[in-house]
Amino acid sequence: MTPDQQVQVQESIDHLFRHHAGQMVSVLCRIFGFGRIDMVEDAVQDSLIAAMRTWPFNGIPENPTAWLIQTAKNRLIDRLRRDGRSDSADDEFDVATSASEKPVYFPDEIAEDQLRMTFACCHPSIPPDSQVALTLKIVGGFSVPEIASAYLASEEAVAKMLTRAKARLRGSGIVLDIPVADEITSRLDAVLKVLYLMFNEGYGASGGDELVRRDLCFEAIRLVDILAKHPMTASPKVHAVAALFMFQASRLPARTDHAGELVLLSDQDRSLWDRDLIGRAIRHMRLSADGIEISTFHLEAEIAAAHTLSPDYASTDWRRILECYTSLQQHHFSKIAELNRIVVLSQIDGPEAALAALEDLARLDGLKSHNLFHITRGQLLADLDRSDEAKVAFMRALDLTRNTAVRRFVESRLEKL
Repeated sequence: MTPDQQVQVQESIDHLFRHHAGQMVSVLCRIFGFGRIDMVEDAVQDSLIAAMRTWPFNGIPENPTAWLIQTAKNRLIDRLRRDGRSDSADDEFDVATSASEKPVYFPDEIAEDQLRMTFACCHPSIPPDSQVALTLKIVGGFSVPEIASAYLASEEAVAKMLTRAKARLRGSGIVLDIPVADEITSRLDAVLKVLYLMFNEGYGASGGDELVRRDLCFEAIRLVDILAKHPMTASPKVHAVAALFMFQASRLPARTDHAGELVLLSDQDRSLWDRDLIGRAIRHMRLSADGIEISTFHLEAEIAAAHTLSPDYASTDWRRILECYTSLQQHHFSKIAELNRIVVLSQIDGPEAALAALEDLARLDGLKSHNLFHITRGQLLADLDRSDEAKVAFMRALDLTRNTAVRRFVESRLEKL
């Protein structure tokens, strides 16, 4: 195999891991039980290592996902046999193999493995934050640092959260399964939060070389689209989430240039925006208007619509966006949403008023450990010609930024100063 082919194989494995690791874990947990989640995750990792060792020499299998699942199954069977449980392992394998290949679902169940797993992880006996973290880890394939970034928490705190959640699954005797119809609705908020964090990580990756991880964005869109079409989960709130994702994703083609560098909204070529996604977003937005509920997702979708449907940057209805952010914060206060609100405030009342609001916000715990705070502060200081202070803010942002593309953006701001 040539060096180029070996690179192609490695890229295929990386792609499979991000796209299908969660699906593989979901399939294997359905076969072997949620009580063996740690063993399942280990087996999936082992199958990917096996692919890295064999595919460069033997080539990529015709059905690579099936190859990985079969390899992981075999690793699990071997481990169960080594642990002295060979009979139960053989029974489970024989019974579950055909079922996993041609699954049969009850009418009210969601016929999609990753969504099934997501609802299972959002069991009401698990604390809400742990539900989301556990689902991001198991279903989304998120690393601990990625989850920590989404939570604005330390990696140690997230690792402990995951350990406690898994221990509760194993030690409490909970049998996790797809909930019956009336329980699906009660778990829906946690599921939507998982998809929201998944999309956000794709839209602005917390680490790595690329600013955008399109695979995560469009996986979140695919899953919320299933929710929007399923009779048990279709609701105005779900349609609002779908609209939000699609409005945001429609701008992805212009969010980076040909070199992968960040392009600010004010500088984007709007002719590159995905008109098909915008049309789908508008349809979901209309469906979200059914009923009287106005969720945080409705408000965020309206903000995204105001940006996306404006003919140009100068025509943006900043006052309407500010009203939406104010309502959003009254519904549920968020540090990141407040940062965004302050950026909008700078468009209306100027950078000095925005900086004063930012300094008030800085009193909140944890915010100064987030790079977006210092990037925002640096830009406001630069707009006020306070270059020395702006440099300090951007340097602090660099210290806290793990994404290569965002680091280059901050460095470009420093160079301009």
